[in-house]
Amino acid sequence: MRPVVVILQHEPKDTAAYMEAYLIKRGIDYVTYECWNDDVARCLPSSVASHIRCVKRGDGAHRFSPLPNNSEEGECCCIRGVVSFGGSMSANDDLPYYAPVLALMRSCIETRTPVLGHCLGGQLLARCLGGSVRASEHVEVGWMDQEVVNADAGGIKDWFGGRQVINVFQIHTESFTVPAGARLVVKGKYCANQAYQVGDQYALGMQFHPEVDEEKVRALTSTEFPSLHTRAEIGAMGDEEAARLSPAAMTRDEIERCLSEGRVERNWPIADSIYDTWCSGFLI
Repeated sequence: MRPVVVILQHEPKDTAAYMEAYLIKRGIDYVTYECWNDDVARCLPSSVASHIRCVKRGDGAHRFSPLPNNSEEGECCCIRGVVSFGGSMSANDDLPYYAPVLALMRSCIETRTPVLGHCLGGQLLARCLGGSVRASEHVEVGWMDQEVVNADAGGIKDWFGGRQVINVFQIHTESFTVPAGARLVVKGKYCANQAYQVGDQYALGMQFHPEVDEEKVRALTSTEFPSLHTRAEIGAMGDEEAARLSPAAMTRDEIERCLSEGRVERNWPIADSIYDTWCSGFLI
């Protein structure tokens, strides 16, 4: 039976991006569930003990798509890890597919199966463990330094390659509380709870996006995102309106500068550290 990593993608623009390239480079098979597709959502496993049907995609090795469990096509696969990415919806929304997603994440913790949550994914992992999700202290958009904490505490994995500060991309309006049984491992200036580890497991919930590539940054910072402005737009605002802007949101000009200077590529070693540690939970 083929072992696969389950990827939960909540919106077309919030892709696995660099993590997909990472898994392919490591030769790790993965199956992507496009959760907005009702037919795919109906196939979502609710437990890591579930055997799932997958078929290899035609666009390269290691990439699989899910099939209905009663399908005679493809092959039977077992789950070795679960990864959830972000989305513009709230973790508090009453979406039908959240039930199997939360159950799947909970079963990861119960069976000590590696699980990784990016942004919304980290919020959903917190929710399934009894944590809460609420409006963030500040809207965060763009790259900013965050402090690695509790790295020397017993049972904490070396997620960040010994770094004491990480520079990571953010885009969120809500944030999680650290659930019972978890410990904070990254702390922020504008949003305190940035990442947590569950117990001594290979289970990490993050508020940030280590996986972004340039295409994903541009998709996430489209004109639809309301808290992002150019310097010229801010200059044209009145004092009262400008005072309401988040101190943790870059301008569009600053984001463009970071992209042109290669910030995305320079930060991929941080993603490598996170993913190397996470994969060591199932690669023996």
